[in-house]
Amino acid sequence: MKVMSEEKLTQMADFIHRYIEENNGRSPKFSEILAHMQMSNSVGYRYLTTLRDRGIVEYSGRESLAVKGQELMKTDFRSIPIFGSIPCGTPDDYRQEIQGYVALPEEWIRGDCYLLRATGDSMIDVGIDSGDLVLIRRTEAAADGQIVAVLTEEGTTLKRFRRQGMGRPWLEAENKTYPRSRRELHPEQIIVQGRALKVIKDLM
Repeated sequence: MKVMSEEKLTQMADFIHRYIEENNGRSPKFSEILAHMQMSNSVGYRYLTTLRDRGIVEYSGRESLAVKGQELMKTDFRSIPIFGSIPCGTPDDYRQEIQGYVALPEEWIRGDCYLLRATGDSMIDVGIDSGDLVLIRRTEAAADGQIVAVLTEEGTTLKRFRRQGMGRPWLEAENKTYPRSRRELHPEQIIVQGRALKVIKDLM
């Protein structure tokens, strides 16, 4: 019998673990392992049973593959709607129609949530860049220092909410290149529509 390659055993084990982590705790099918490893049925079976015998995987048939701790890799997801875009700059109206959905881990979701796509550069110092998706929890209340989606007389915007004591609330942009007149906004009307929880961005 041909001696098995330790390198291929490691590659198979790595593929199985990576697949489970990237697929919400679901194990790869035997055919998927064979395709990735470019092995025949008989060769793939020998390698897989060797991993089983070494205690790296649990395997008793083509549809019964598992690894230790697999249940902990499972996460419940919820589809969250994307409600257009919100300016991170001069307040403006944003589109309310649903532009799509994104599946997010249940543990991220607190209450009634939705996503807005940021535009502009007024919040870049807190990591919110134009094009990012911002997870918003619907609320009409905000505490000093929280980042919120608010409606002003000029439209809707995403800014840091500021209020000291019983004084009049105002909004703060997070871009140190802005002059003070652009960093501090004092609209007549501030209606909180939601609080930012997380930022989701693409990495180039």
